Amino acid sequence: MEKLRRITKFIYVFFIIGLESLGNMSAVTAVLEENLIKKNELVKEEDIIDAVTISRLGPGATTANAVAYLGNKIAGFWGGILATICYTIAPLIVMLIIYSFIERALEYSFVQSALKGCLVYICVLFIKSTIDMGKTVLNNKFNIGVFLSGIIITYIFKVSCVYIIIGAIIVGFIKIIYTNKKQIYLPSGAEQFK
Repeated sequence: MEKLRRITKFIYVFFIIGLESLGNMSAVTAVLEENLIKKNELVKEEDIIDAVTISRLGPGATTANAVAYLGNKIAGFWGGILATICYTIAPLIVMLIIYSFIERALEYSFVQSALKGCLVYICVLFIKSTIDMGKTVLNNKFNIGVFLSGIIITYIFKVSCVYIIIGAIIVGFIKIIYTNKKQIYLPSGAEQFK
């Protein structure tokens, strides 16, 4: 009975995340933080940062990748699959309802105003989640330097974000090798390969 209750709660949490964010990456980070950390204490802030970072590196929809990563983190492989399904069902239902009358609805000015209000709300969520993640990540001079370098290179030299991410990964590896010359970092559970 306890297992069924936990599964039901898991399904409900990811369905609500999908319903509140509607597939928007800028909104989903704040919604993930609210539902998975503050309300249910299922993951840590670092896990959401990892999910957002890894989801941008992988192919496909970044929001679905982040949700799959977090579902896998909470409940293993099948948790990742179940989280992704629950997350995508809510926006699908909403979009099917909206698409059935969107053309007629867009003729009304109050609908256009509501959509503009939604955009403002999404911007606010994006800024809030960026500030929250920044407090967690930008906690030393090295991270701040990489962050500022990435912004300068992106906006002044118009370099693609893909190259910025690859460069940051290389710089991170160099830092690890430089600071731990005698000991190479291995993930937990990999001690037998030393």
